[in-house]
Amino acid sequence: MQRIIAAAFLTASLSLATPAPTRAAPAQGALEALDEGLKLHEAGKPKEAIREYDRAIKTDPKFAAAYFNRGNAYYDLGQYSRALRDYGAALRFNPKDAEALYNRANAYQRLKRYDLALEDFDAAIKLNPEDARSYVLRGDIYFDQKRYDLAVKDFSEAIRLDPKDAENFYNRGNGLFALGQIEDAIQDYDQAISLDAALTEAYYNRGIAYADTGRLNRAIQDFSQALDLNPKSAHAFYYRARAKAKLGQHEAAIDDYSEAMRLDPKDSEATLNRGLAFLKIEKYDHAARDFSEVIRMQPGNADAYVYRGISRIYQHKDKDAEADLRKAFQLKPGLKKGLQPIIDDARVKAQAKD
Repeated sequence: MQRIIAAAFLTASLSLATPAPTRAAPAQGALEALDEGLKLHEAGKPKEAIREYDRAIKTDPKFAAAYFNRGNAYYDLGQYSRALRDYGAALRFNPKDAEALYNRANAYQRLKRYDLALEDFDAAIKLNPEDARSYVLRGDIYFDQKRYDLAVKDFSEAIRLDPKDAENFYNRGNGLFALGQIEDAIQDYDQAISLDAALTEAYYNRGIAYADTGRLNRAIQDFSQALDLNPKSAHAFYYRARAKAKLGQHEAAIDDYSEAMRLDPKDSEATLNRGLAFLKIEKYDHAARDFSEVIRMQPGNADAYVYRGISRIYQHKDKDAEADLRKAFQLKPGLKKGLQPIIDDARVKAQAKD
């Protein structure tokens, strides 16, 4: 299973602009309170800013800008439902405010109300079709919904509007990868890296693309570059280990799997694959321990029972081996046909070692 980073790497950024008024100017006291609120908000004090926005709204209950910015303050505090109410109020008084629609869409997205978020992004784009942010975040939702063709279309539009943003190419690369257009995805990752040589995720995903197409040495280079930028990436260690294992570099793979397990102790895939690498270099005790750990984490993992059974054949623990194989085939009957030749071969080799 591919572990591709989520498409929209771009962090959602709210619009902090004060919407243009659509009616007579608000009362002076409301403007002064709004100005004070904005200063506090920009100083990183959203709670204090809310009190000033409250004062502005009390002075002028139809002051759209005060609702808009109070919504931003609630958003920054993680109070997305309150933010939604304020953006809604701002839109009641200023229905064509693209910034309020964009910000409300962000709040809906945070609350996983994706259909409503899409409606707002659609409306924001209609009002302001030159805002790349809306295309990126709408594309992110499409990507998460596996509507990859629509995601690619939105990321392409974001690239047209902002061709120097590396993350736009990175996002489209992920969409193309998901569509199976691997070479096109690699080109987008190339472009992302050329624009931002520190974009760790682009190296990582390009490494996966190279590995999937058999270019294992290139994949290893990309995973290594990703690790230079982020030495705590368990996934990069894991996939570099897999590439090394495919090249027969089993001891080097074991080192990488071990590091992946240290960084993410709950990663059963790294533990299983390290066990397989130990099996390849005939360290059967180590292999059996890894497969036992996988079984502890995932009692229904039939593969772990099979490979522990094979390890125990080499350890001459025949009864334990038979119990493991029997359990594996109970869990997944279809395994037996494909793995029986491997099991028979292990028995022959184990007898030959006696």
